[in-house]
Amino acid sequence: MTDTARPARTAADDLRVVVDHWTHMRALIDTSTPEVWTPPRTHADYLRTLDEHHAAEVALEGTSPADFLARPGETGDQDATPGARDHLVLAEQSAPLRLHVVDACRAVEAVLCALADEIAAEVQRSKVAPPHRANPTDPVGRDLALLAARDEADPARWHYNLGTRSAVRAAEWLLARLDDEAGPCRPLNGAQRERITRIAREAARRVERTIGIEQRREFPMSRPCPWCGAALTMHRGGSDASAVTCANGADCGAPVLVVEGRRTWAAPHELASLETALEAAAHREKRAAARRRQRAAAQGRSTAA
Repeated sequence: MTDTARPARTAADDLRVVVDHWTHMRALIDTSTPEVWTPPRTHADYLRTLDEHHAAEVALEGTSPADFLARPGETGDQDATPGARDHLVLAEQSAPLRLHVVDACRAVEAVLCALADEIAAEVQRSKVAPPHRANPTDPVGRDLALLAARDEADPARWHYNLGTRSAVRAAEWLLARLDDEAGPCRPLNGAQRERITRIAREAARRVERTIGIEQRREFPMSRPCPWCGAALTMHRGGSDASAVTCANGADCGAPVLVVEGRRTWAAPHELASLETALEAAAHREKRAAARRRQRAAAQGRSTAA
């Protein structure tokens, strides 16, 4: 399908990019790109440490949706929230390999939370106020207190307090507003939808630039196919999931489908089976090398005798 034929991406699609890839963003903070086809899972300690030591309003000071949209020309390696890192005591932490990812996380989270603040201030009704004085003998007062507690805990309500603010939470809340889901909110008007569309588009682009999924890339793998010995290639990025292909195509005996002339491992269980097969092949090669050395040594002793 050509670019002209592909349907335009909606604001909901852009917000889902943030939701679906946020863990990938945080996982990239202190890792270099390895030869693996699944994202690292335990490499966000640096950002978590900063979160523990610095209040969000200090780290995100001065960031607004307008500021975010005012910098369309930045590249992925230059994403930064001006002034945000100045407040962080970086010398006290082990600096990550990808500090620009920290900046991108801060920027996207700040702008989406600020946008949710603005939209909530315009469309979300005020919370039900509990009684000023609790009276256990007053059934009306008890009902009002219960109603107020339920309204406060309503998952469809956007909260301004720091405990529940995150890029994913803001994106999910904005998605619910775009879909007119039930909740303590009035429907969005055209101007509000247009504002969400503009900012969600830039947030998604920032995420995609940072994690490198804008363009499909191919990486030759150092180990050959365990079934036929041909070259393996890892494919990452773009709109498709990561995959590994064998150049031998139909001549390869691997138990996976041939896609566009190549044996292709794409599903999670297929990639897991390939990894197991690669490890088994490496083990067999190690044992074969040991036997060759033993035969060579025996032959050497026989010739000497």
